[in-house]
Amino acid sequence: MREWVVICDFFVNFVVIKHLCDKIVYDFTIGNRRDLMKKNNVFSLKNFINELRATLKGEYNRAVWPIAGFTLLFCAIGALLAYFLMMLSSSMMMNVMMVMYGMASPAAILMALLEIVLVFVLMILNGFWYSFIGTAFNFAYLDRFRDESQKVSAASIWSQFKHMNKNQVLRVVLYISLFMFLWTLPLTIVADLFARNRVIYIICQVANQVILAWKGLEYSQSLFLYKDTRPQFLGQSMRHALTASRRYMGGFKRYLLLMAVCVILLPLLVWDVIFGGLAYYGIYTATSFCIWLGFLLAFFGDLAYVPVVSAATALFYHQTSDKRDLKQVFADTFKPVAELTGQADAQEDKKDKAKK
Repeated sequence: MREWVVICDFFVNFVVIKHLCDKIVYDFTIGNRRDLMKKNNVFSLKNFINELRATLKGEYNRAVWPIAGFTLLFCAIGALLAYFLMMLSSSMMMNVMMVMYGMASPAAILMALLEIVLVFVLMILNGFWYSFIGTAFNFAYLDRFRDESQKVSAASIWSQFKHMNKNQVLRVVLYISLFMFLWTLPLTIVADLFARNRVIYIICQVANQVILAWKGLEYSQSLFLYKDTRPQFLGQSMRHALTASRRYMGGFKRYLLLMAVCVILLPLLVWDVIFGGLAYYGIYTATSFCIWLGFLLAFFGDLAYVPVVSAATALFYHQTSDKRDLKQVFADTFKPVAELTGQADAQEDKKDKAKK
């Protein structure tokens, strides 16, 4: 009986000691980490939404017309070019058939091919143009967050667009596109090689989407970092903006993902599901009114939400920029001016001559 009492006492003491140790570990790890995060206030979704709502309140109507207008113009031009491309493709196929039957010359095929190439070039230029306008949206909102006296309007957006170094912005966009393509290229090749195996194909495609999302988060702040260090990019490679963005987003990717899902993706998804469902109901019941109403409300609702997307993107950078030192973010990236101008080589040649 005494042995059972000793064993029970030992077991109770063990449980108590284990509980105290777990509590100490919690206090010095998880508890301190939470306190540190609260102290530093890295990112709070609630505060983010409140500040975003306070900024858009009273200023949304001034910003929505130019932003939605430019976006609508981009969509209209893109749809028109897509229609022309479809018509030219049909015309080219008709010309091929006529050449086969000897009813047209091969020059007709060449002309149709040149027209298709021209439409493709115009579509690319349309995309570049809207990337400049979208960058102007974000820069205008960033200036608004930093200075409340500056309002986002058609004039401020046009000013950002007019004074933008489009060559540098284009190079940043092209670098992002290039690196995203190179990151997904290996798995794309593997998926094509094993296309008959559905399991491998699906795994590669899912992995590619994960890579795109991950790298998109890493490169998301490239243009904002370029804006804050624009004079230092004179004569430098714009690839440094991507390197700095990757360093900048270390530890911030989960916050940006949380913000993007809760503030951008979910509202758009809910809106499109509701009115897309209305359009689907119209198609199912052959009701033209429901079809047009659903598609138009979904489309114009997405247009009206574009200012919120731009404001949220700029606000995230604004709230996190004071947590990063740009000198450390850009450390060992920019080349010295002497090396860019060739003075460093000249000085080395002088030193070599002096030694001889």
